[in-house]
Amino acid sequence: MKTLILLLTLTSSIFALTINDSLLKVHATLVPKIYLMDYKFKDKLQNNTITIAIMYEANEYRDAKELQKKIQNKYKNGIKSYKIEATLVNYRNIQTARANIYYLLPSKSKEIKSVVKKAASENALTFSYLKDDLKYGVMISLNVSKKIKPLLNLKAIKENKIALRPVLIDISTIYLPNLGSTNELLNRRDFNFYRTYLA
Repeated sequence: MKTLILLLTLTSSIFALTINDSLLKVHATLVPKIYLMDYKFKDKLQNNTITIAIMYEANEYRDAKELQKKIQNKYKNGIKSYKIEATLVNYRNIQTARANIYYLLPSKSKEIKSVVKKAASENALTFSYLKDDLKYGVMISLNVSKKIKPLLNLKAIKENKIALRPVLIDISTIYLPNLGSTNELLNRRDFNFYRTYLA
């Protein structure tokens, strides 16, 4: 947990190199760690393995492959006692996928919604490269400004009956789509507020 918090306090100066590659590196590190924040993640595993489906369009194959490589290199020995398996799935083949986490590279809204629906049927987490995809029901992305923080769509998380540990909510930015674009992102630590919003 200390490693996760330390990573999230990094400033945007890490993007001095190639921004896409840097973002993929951060995502590759965070996605499996965030999955461990689901209270019931152990009940959803097959063969003690956290499976990640990296969703991509044909023109994003290289980026998808690079993310897969980064995840495999970072977690070649797994995380805690769990194995990590990342597979590549083209959006048009979504029905063949089965995963604990669906990671979405940019696509059309129709494709994003299809993955969100598929993930809901499997009680899986969804994590998007683009934070704008949260408006389609994706659960998690990253908010990048002076600091890097998880961006949580609590409404989507609740609708999928997923309970995340409070420590993750405490260090995250909360996405609130119904408050309008100027108030869309709030950094709140008031748990009474969360309970009211999710009621």
